[in-house]
Amino acid sequence: MEIKIINKKYNILGVSFLCLMILSLSGASSYSFLADEIVASVDNTPITLNELYFLYNFNAINNLKYRNLNKTVSSAKLKHILNFYINRMLILKQEEKTGGLNASESSIHELTAGFKKKFKMLHKKITFNSFLAKFGLNKTDFKVFAKNILSEKIFIDEQLRFFLFTIENSGKITQSVKRNYNKELSLKLKKLLSNLKKRSKIEINDNFN
Repeated sequence: MEIKIINKKYNILGVSFLCLMILSLSGASSYSFLADEIVASVDNTPITLNELYFLYNFNAINNLKYRNLNKTVSSAKLKHILNFYINRMLILKQEEKTGGLNASESSIHELTAGFKKKFKMLHKKITFNSFLAKFGLNKTDFKVFAKNILSEKIFIDEQLRFFLFTIENSGKITQSVKRNYNKELSLKLKKLLSNLKKRSKIEINDNFN
């Protein structure tokens, strides 16, 4: 695993400012945050600050935990989200290499519809499209986001299903094994991610180290 800490921010305020100008002409400037920056990369694929904030807000809305859109997440929380995001990227890259377990269109539609319903429950004065625009996203981007979530789940389920099959056919199913089952599954996933990180090039902005 090659993990580098980079002290250069790659600030792209100029690009974001241009985007804001375009959005203002379309009447959507009030829906956009001001700037974005690359906070990390996995095998030269960048992860931006807006992506982390979007994931945080998506999870909060999906869990029906709050009403206000939040872009003042603590440093500790951002680090946690970044680690989660890196893990997802590693899993998706591995999934692609092994042939891909793509989510179906129906499952993507179901996730999107469910999220929109929760969003509408919490936010009466902002449209779903405006919410996406705050993070520089549109409906197509959200579809990719939803597909990645579902593809990650499929991959993990496949890995854990194989592990479960091994246990069930070992002839050693005891109460002790059942009690430790969740713990073993967690360790299995951590080992998988550790192996993926060893074969990846990960760079992290020093502000998030």
